[in-house]
This record gives sequence, structure tokens and C-alpha cells, in this order.
Amino acid sequence: MPYRFVDLTLTVDPEDTYVQFPRDEIYDKPAPGTTITPIATLDVDHICNFGFTTTTQSYTHYDAPYHFFHDGLKNDELPLDHVCGDACVIKVPGKGNSESVTAEDLEATGVEVRPGDIAIVSTEWTDRMWGSRDFWEHMVYLSTDAADWLIDKGIKALVQDFMTCDSPLYPPEERKWPAPNWSPNHIKFLERGICLIEWCTNMGAIQKERVLLVTGAVKLKDTEGAPARVIAIEFWDEEPPRDGAPPLPPLENPYTDRGSWAR
Repeated sequence: MPYRFVDLTLTVDPEDTYVQFPRDEIYDKPAPGTTITPIATLDVDHICNFGFTTTTQSYTHYDAPYHFFHDGLKNDELPLDHVCGDACVIKVPGKGNSESVTAEDLEATGVEVRPGDIAIVSTEWTDRMWGSRDFWEHMVYLSTDAADWLIDKGIKALVQDFMTCDSPLYPPEERKWPAPNWSPNHIKFLERGICLIEWCTNMGAIQKERVLLVTGAVKLKDTEGAPARVIAIEFWDEEPPRDGAPPLPPLENPYTDRGSWAR
């Protein structure tokens, strides 16, 4: 059957700003940056290799239950089918600054959400605001009744391009950190083993209402989540539209006369 890939992943670029939860402002903890540093180069070492540092909550990533619960499954313990599988696509575009996605919004789309689905909820907020302070300051977020609606439908994971709960910078008084219920939707989902796949992008490019969702998370030991390459696979009855990517050209081989080390 013909198929089409849609990449839902942000590019990891150390030059980007505001790429992670503003922990320095919320609970006075340092926010480590992202670095990509060459440790071997083609010109000097005849091989290209980089060192890479970031956090598990920067760029496109996912949250395992251990993110909020001591006894929750950790990243390296989580079965792949918790974050990969059949998915429904729910598009709620046009949300303005600090607006919520509500249960009424989800219901109004008419999208069928089946038990065991991964729910992909798209507002295009990340596409519009990523890399700016406004991304966090005026965050579109999921209302608690929308979280309940998705839970009642029996989803196994949620993919999103907006905040799981209120803007972290300006939550209601009763939900300011370190209140026990400071992020109720995280708690609701993760206590049920419903993983959260966050800061996805390009979701408006999905053309089908149902896709196969693949979350390729880095298998880091004992962490609460990990950076992830997130891909939606559409299946078509006929050849689907393509993005126009040409085939890779053959490369000039610079190693022919370099001696036995290159053979």
C-alpha cells in the first residue's frame, strides 16, 4: 500500500531560544543549554563526529510516567507500543494567545477516537511561536475537561503542539508551583500510563484523519522521557502527493588514494 511520511519533529538547533520549560523562572532551577560540538572533522580526522548535550525536556520529546510518579515506568522501561501505533488526527487551528482547547472543541471536530488510539491534537501553536518568549507567555493549553474527554475515549498517548495545562508563567493562583496540583493534566494522564509527546510541529501537513504514529525516543537509562523523532505515516489507496525530495546523488569518493586505512 502506498504511504507518505510526515515529520513532526523540531530541528535541534543550539541557536534557538526558549526551547524548554522555563524552569529558571518557575522554580529557580538552572536551565541547561543545548550544544552540538565537533569532536572529529573530515579535514583533520577523515571522519565527522559530534558531541551533543541537551535536556530530556527540550525540543520534541516525550514524557513517561516517571516524569511525575516515583513508581512510574521510566524511559528505558517503556514498551514501544505505548508511544507507537494507530493514531487519530484532531485539528483545532486558530487558537489565539492563552486560549484553551476544550472538550467542546474536540467533540466539534467529529473525529472518531477509538480505544487504544494515540490522539494527535494540532493547533499549529509550535509552528507559529516556537523559539520566542510568547511561546510560553501566551501558551495555548489543554483544558481539564478536554483531558477528561480524551481519557474517557481510552487513548494510550497524546501528541500535541501546545501545553498540556495552563501557561507555566501565568497559571491560576491555586496551580502555581509548588502546589501539589500544579499541573493536573500531567497527573491525570501519566497516572494512567498515558504518555505525552510534546512540542511537535508540522502537524498541519497531515492529510489523513488516521495515521500510524512512530515515536523514536532515545533510550536513555533511568530518565523520565527523552528527545524523540516523531513521524506520522499516512496510508493511501493510490500514490500519495510527495514533498518533492529528490533522490540522494552519488558522492565523490575522496578515499581512493588515501592508503590502506581507508580501504
